[in-house]
Amino acid sequence: MPSVLFVCTGNQYRSPIAAQAFAQRLKHDGRDADWQVASAGTWTSPGRPALPDALGFAQSFGLDLSAHRTRAVDAQLLQDADIVLVMEMGHKESIGVEFPFARKKVRLLSDAIEGIAYDIPDPASSRAEAGQILRDLVNMVRAGGANIYRIAEAA
Repeated sequence: MPSVLFVCTGNQYRSPIAAQAFAQRLKHDGRDADWQVASAGTWTSPGRPALPDALGFAQSFGLDLSAHRTRAVDAQLLQDADIVLVMEMGHKESIGVEFPFARKKVRLLSDAIEGIAYDIPDPASSRAEAGQILRDLVNMVRAGGANIYRIAEAA
């Protein structure tokens, strides 16, 4: 059973929305029973809900983050994942330093889907652009599902 872990900093915005968008794509493609999808943060406190803005934006895309609670990246999550998709190069670097065994699993989400490595900005730090950042993120994950399938199944 392929497993994908989406990672951002606080696990309150980007990674849970990306995970939900990917889970939605899996369901649309009739693959949801065969995959595991999770999210985590590189620098977070466990048990926090998604940010209020994230809940609203997620809802506007047909995603539900109401049950989401944050969790920090740990060795077990990384061990269980076939692929780890991060939002920023800093996430990739920090996971590689703290968990060297996982380095080969970690890819920038932008690179995995579009073949171009760039950071996906944190909407929490750019409230004026948050809607566009999240629209782009959800559209990227939905459109790039086949690439994620291919990478995870090849792992």
